[in-house]
Order: sequence, then structure tokens, then C-alpha cells
Amino acid sequence: MKTMRARTLVLASLLLAAPATALAQDCSNLPATAQRARQCNPQQECMAKVEQRFKGPALEAARRDCARLPPAGTCYGPETYSPQAECRERQGGRRK
Repeated sequence: MKTMRARTLVLASLLLAAPATALAQDCSNLPATAQRARQCNPQQECMAKVEQRFKGPALEAARRDCARLPPAGTCYGPETYSPQAECRERQGGRRK
């Protein structure tokens, strides 16, 4: 009876510890730098970029391509950050 209780207790403690180790992430697998996501108008940003780069028929074709993009969504950049550093900060905060 006591050995059954001990086995159950050991098994329960292993099951409780498993999610904590699964959440721990190796921060070195993340990129060192990345562009930060932000809310934007992808269509409008695309138009601004193509108007600086193209002229004539190429500009019209690029405008048609931009028109296919959604009027609201997520853009990346120009601000950058370090996913590795943020990961390490989160892990350091949990350990304290």
C-alpha cells in the first residue's frame, strides 16, 4: 500500500515538472536580431516604396501589386530588437 502511494507521488511530481521543462526554451535557437512587428497599412506602405523606386509602366505594375495587399495588418521594421535577449530576460524573471 505504501509503495503504491510512493509510486503515485513520484509519478505525479514527474508529471507536474514536465510542463515547466517544456516551457523552458533554448534562447540561442532564436535569431540575434529581428524586425519588430507593428500595426500598419501594408497597401499604403507598399505604394510609398514603389513610388520612390519605379517610373512609367513598372510603376503602374507595382501599384497594381500593392493594391492586392490588405488595407490593415502587420508590418515589420524599421525598428529591430534581439529575440535572444528578450528570451533570456523572460527566463531570468521566472527564476527569481
